[in-house]
Amino acid sequence: MVSPPDRPRTRLLTVVLRRALSALGTLWAAVTLAFFALRIAGGDPTHSLLAQGLASPEQVAALRSHLGLDDSLTTQYVHYLGDLIQGDLGESLYTGRNVTAVIGEQLPPSLQLALSAFVVSLILGLSLGLASGWYPRRVVGRVADALSALATGLPVAIVGLIAILAAAYLSRMFLPALALTRAGGLVLPSLTLGFGASGALARAIQAGLLETSAAPYLVAARARGIARGARLMWHALRPVLPLAVSLSALQAAFLLSGTVVTETVFSRPGLGRLLVSAILDGDYPVVQGLVVLGAAVYTLTHSVAEVIASHLDPRLRDAEA
Repeated sequence: MVSPPDRPRTRLLTVVLRRALSALGTLWAAVTLAFFALRIAGGDPTHSLLAQGLASPEQVAALRSHLGLDDSLTTQYVHYLGDLIQGDLGESLYTGRNVTAVIGEQLPPSLQLALSAFVVSLILGLSLGLASGWYPRRVVGRVADALSALATGLPVAIVGLIAILAAAYLSRMFLPALALTRAGGLVLPSLTLGFGASGALARAIQAGLLETSAAPYLVAARARGIARGARLMWHALRPVLPLAVSLSALQAAFLLSGTVVTETVFSRPGLGRLLVSAILDGDYPVVQGLVVLGAAVYTLTHSVAEVIASHLDPRLRDAEA
């Protein structure tokens, strides 16, 4: 029989194991769906090479044999899973290079943008959520609520265009030495992507604070004369933290895999532009590799966030154990 001090640790270990199994299942489902969807909906990927005059019929036939496209879908799927387990994502149809190397070249710019945008989204999301949820009837709360609505409702492309126009105006009128609009820059793309991702976090924190601020223990604390300061705000924020952590993890996965629009608007290299180019060219091995990477990032961040949320809120841990 497990002694009482070891029970929380045992329950946490159970949550970790369940999350790991769930993550593997999610990753397998995403890989399987991408594999069959690309082959059923997209047709033969070598036809694009032949149609564009990039290869002769003999070269296409040799490529089909090399890629195993003459085999049945089931055989191709088994071979693909076997290669994937060994870390082999295949070769690009157009360059013949290893897909892992192709993705690795474009990963650093996207990772840099995603991390910067994630920091921006955390700062903005927490600030806007705290202001709108803790001071809902004050001017600062109403302004924060309006900004949260804009962050949630405006598409990233529109926010990016507004940011470019605003930065260009400021650079010309007031800050001529500040080259915020240069191609490949990080400041504007990070602010654009981070602002768009901050809306959901701000809304979640706002809703949680509005709910907990009416909780009996906070009402009693205010009745005893405790001011609405940082200490009381922290007690109101603590029940919201598990949800905020889970939502932040989802946003982190979205930021890395959802940089397509931002990189296109700001002419930045990265995984987003690589994905668009691979889809347009019909380079399915590259598309599959990017899907695997996105699914892996999503499952990993979501699983880690759920474990952290279970640690912060024992009720979640007890419910799953």
